[in-house]
Amino acid sequence: MVKIRKKKNITLDDLALMVGEGFNEISEKMATKTDIAGLSGRMDRLEGRMGKLEHKMEALDSSVKNYLELSDKRYLELRQTNRVIFKYLKLIAHKAKIPVDLAELESLVK
Repeated sequence: MVKIRKKKNITLDDLALMVGEGFNEISEKMATKTDIAGLSGRMDRLEGRMGKLEHKMEALDSSVKNYLELSDKRYLELRQTNRVIFKYLKLIAHKAKIPVDLAELESLVK
C-alpha cells in the first residue's frame, strides 16, 4: 500500500521566512569588517617578520660564503706549508743518511 502525502501549500510569507533564515545563517558565517581589519593587521605583521627572516637568511648565507672562502684559502696555505716541510724533511733525512720511510707522508702531501 502506497501512502500519498499531501503537499503543504507554502505561502509567500513562509517562503520569505525561509529565505530570511537562510540569509541569517550565511551572515553569521561571514567575516565582518573588524575580522578583515584584524586579518589585514596580522598579514602586515607576518610580512614584516618574513622580511626580517629573509634579511637574516641573506646575512647567514653571506657569512657562510665568507667562512668557506677563508677556509679554502687557509687549507691551501697549510697544504703548501706541508709540502715545504716534507721537502726539507726528505732532504735532511737524505743528507744525514737517516733511513726514514716517507711514503705515508708523501701520500698526504700530494
